[in-house]
Amino acid sequence: MTQHNAISSPHTDETTLRHGHASLFSVTILGLSAQQIGPGVALAGGYMIVYAGEASWVSMLIALLGACAIGAIVTTFSRRLVATGGLMSYVAAVLGPYARALVGAGYIVGILIAVAAVVTGVVIFSSSFLVQIGLVWAATPVGQALSAVIIAVVAGAIAYRGLDASVKASAVLSFIGIPFVIWVTVAAAGATEGYSLAPQFDFGSEAMSWDSILQGTLVALAYFVGFEGLSAMAGETRDPKRNVPRLVLWLLGVTGSAYILTLWFQIPSLGAGLEQLAAGESPAAVLAHIGGVGYLAAPLDLLLAAATFAGLIATFNYGSRIVATAASAGLLPKRLSRIHKRHRSPSAAVFFMTFVAAGVPITLQLVSSAPPLESSVYLYTLFSYCYLLPYVVGAVAAVVLVVREGRPNPILVATFILGGAACAYVLYYALTAAGDGIFGALPWIALVLTVAAFVAFVVAHKRRPAGDDELADLL
Repeated sequence: MTQHNAISSPHTDETTLRHGHASLFSVTILGLSAQQIGPGVALAGGYMIVYAGEASWVSMLIALLGACAIGAIVTTFSRRLVATGGLMSYVAAVLGPYARALVGAGYIVGILIAVAAVVTGVVIFSSSFLVQIGLVWAATPVGQALSAVIIAVVAGAIAYRGLDASVKASAVLSFIGIPFVIWVTVAAAGATEGYSLAPQFDFGSEAMSWDSILQGTLVALAYFVGFEGLSAMAGETRDPKRNVPRLVLWLLGVTGSAYILTLWFQIPSLGAGLEQLAAGESPAAVLAHIGGVGYLAAPLDLLLAAATFAGLIATFNYGSRIVATAASAGLLPKRLSRIHKRHRSPSAAVFFMTFVAAGVPITLQLVSSAPPLESSVYLYTLFSYCYLLPYVVGAVAAVVLVVREGRPNPILVATFILGGAACAYVLYYALTAAGDGIFGALPWIALVLTVAAFVAFVVAHKRRPAGDDELADLL
């Protein structure tokens, strides 16, 4: 099984990423930033209530359990293999180049949509803040498009400067808004007439229908998909085969608990603010006004814009490593695999992602004039669909791996199978029953983009010289 213990690298004579440079703490900070723990607790209620209502927390719990199954798959691989391509590299080590192309297709499309989604998340808070201090132009399509460009460029510049600069920025920005989110949540609960948690536990009500729960689950998945991408930075941590499983446990435990608690306490209050949410006001600002602490709305939006921006920096960091690994493997143009000699960052991939991160929100704003909250929901949900097929393939690869090694743990194998089956079912449900309109079209858009990328990657693979099919790594 030596093929699972190391990766041959085509970068022997080239600049590579730093080995063993980052601590578990620093990567955990980036991980929680990438999962947007601060903005997540501020936005969860506003996102989820629209699609799942009182059943929001149940949808979030189902999404969390599915993420735990994927986490088991990732930790199984990460104990055996150190790679910069995340699940794409893990699957390739077991199932070969075509499986890598399929997983890479979903991964790359998903990551590019993800950075655009996070940019719109920053715009939600930044434009809300600017409007509240009197700069109403910030809410216009042109103003929000300009904001998206500035946000993407600055985040890309920080990621370009390397992991150290990114960790410093994320550690400062990621968590400063959480106490204020708790403040406005408690204030809104106290000011909401007839406030009660009980309806969220009335499983016999129409609000708890299976359709509502599944619709909410499709949105809730966006809070967890992609978390395993942090394993792309494994080789830059000390003792990665031990640290990556710890990182996965921390990310899922902290974020899952925080989101479910948030939904319990925010949903009863947000029911009275649906019109403000539809008008594009941030959920945190809605809660602040409901709770009679409207003076917190503007500073809270600013703090959460900063925290979402930290998540964007983190997404640039792990996403650029996956994009660069795909380029190093020949799936994307080779120039995207370049590592900066001084900063030791995937600089070319960062530039590419910055262009996409700025371009997609601009297109959505100028073409559809959709408010940032609506665009953000669409983009977050779309990128979550892109990960479902790679997760199914990852589950198959994990089963093959442990069976090939002999004496597989039946509980672990069952977890892999259930995780893969759950992702397959969610994708099937999304394609067949997600509804009409834009939201119903999202899974088909994700599937078409993934298939197109897969075909392109297969063609790229066939054009490579024989014997140049190493499991590419940037370390």
